[in-house]
Amino acid sequence: MRDERMQGKDGKWVRPHPGPFIWNGIEKEQGVFSWEETDKYVSYAQDHNQKTLATIWPHANWEQKSCNRKKARSPFGKRFTKYLSKPCSMENYKNFLIKLVDRYDGDGNNDMPGLTKPIKHWQIMNEPEFKMFFKGKEEDFVEIFNFSSKLIKSKQKGAVIVMAGAAGMFPENKRYWKSALPKIKDHFDISAIHHITPPDGKCDKEFWVDEFSDLLKSLDINKPIWVTEAMTGKCRVIPTYINAFANGAEVIIDVGINAPGMKMGKGARKKLNEFIEEVDGFKSMKLISKKKAEFTMADSSKKIIDF
Repeated sequence: MRDERMQGKDGKWVRPHPGPFIWNGIEKEQGVFSWEETDKYVSYAQDHNQKTLATIWPHANWEQKSCNRKKARSPFGKRFTKYLSKPCSMENYKNFLIKLVDRYDGDGNNDMPGLTKPIKHWQIMNEPEFKMFFKGKEEDFVEIFNFSSKLIKSKQKGAVIVMAGAAGMFPENKRYWKSALPKIKDHFDISAIHHITPPDGKCDKEFWVDEFSDLLKSLDINKPIWVTEAMTGKCRVIPTYINAFANGAEVIIDVGINAPGMKMGKGARKKLNEFIEEVDGFKSMKLISKKKAEFTMADSSKKIIDF
């Protein structure tokens, strides 16, 4: 919100990161809720017809201090929480989560004043296999995730739960998710993979979607796949997007022009923007050759993209 280049496009999906849906930012002390920043974000998104994927962060400084949790290095600086462990009390977390969903669910009861575009898509936590975002064991993540999903679904009709994004498909990611996914598979609607390149820009030419899809199939999980953090690195932008779609991605959310890491060149950014305008909202797509893809649009028309 502080950088206009990172505010997202009108009428498109946006995933604010870390976003304003942080327990620590909303309930700064027990029982005292401040909605100003969150409301400001939600108001901007609905004014620009954006569809929000909200990331829920289940950490609050006061709550974690109550049972002497160890501090963690914040991945987002002073505006984030100093703690990343499992809540001391799931009852405390439940109270926050109920109020969060209640404010933005659009049911007319206790909603944000002026709410016209409710939030329905909730991504519970982020890359839990990395200690950078969660200081807890796998079983702690599973407990928080399933608890949150059940509560949201019970409180909001039509809520869509998105899996905490997997941080790639390196061997350590695969090990973690091979174990964790069977334990949460009944509690999410959309699976999620991230593709963030290292400083040298090394990349996977399908945003990991092919390997992630294979992992899901091996675990008998049949869920839509979203790339909720997409960074191209040295890979060519349009072929990478098309290959990801061809391997099963339904939605791809770019990390944005000012995200940390290897920047997308101006030429590549221009190509991506043109590609978005040409095929966004397509119904289906297929490769018709190694360098040609056919997109079927919402009105059943066909568009051929050479890449």
